[in-house]
Amino acid sequence: MTSDGSSTLAVAPARTTHRIEERSITLQRIIHAPRELAFLAWTDPVHVARWWGPHGFRSVVREMDVRVGGQFRICMVGPDGAEYPIKGVYRQILEPDRLVYTDDWDDERPPQPSEVTVDFAEQGPEETLLTVAIVFPDREERELAQEMGTVPGWSDSFERLDAYLAER
Repeated sequence: MTSDGSSTLAVAPARTTHRIEERSITLQRIIHAPRELAFLAWTDPVHVARWWGPHGFRSVVREMDVRVGGQFRICMVGPDGAEYPIKGVYRQILEPDRLVYTDDWDDERPPQPSEVTVDFAEQGPEETLLTVAIVFPDREERELAQEMGTVPGWSDSFERLDAYLAER
């Protein structure tokens, strides 16, 4: 601290970390928002449309029935107009702690199924540790997803989520 009581330490910007294992990719990031708000941003279609997808993309939420057994359909649209529709089914919802859902393409592409677990851990009144664990059927599917940009894509989405929630 300086003599006037202010701090000279700069707050490090949040960044996404990841770990890759045989059949899984796990990503983490501190989101600068309360856990309940972070959870809402993942379960309300109006919020999801504002941050889902990499930088430069926009997302259209076509369906979002947030209940166990409910389905979602989201279409990410790239800067070039290319569409990347996905679909899934919610398997577990523990508000505001956890979401578990299936995830796959929602068009003629070859299936690339995965199960996604999103954990929201309170890190204080205004911060949430967000952990997304994606489990694939086998190593080959994980490698294919990795080659398609899963890690940078989710990192971008987390940045967009954090910036969106900062506007609250």
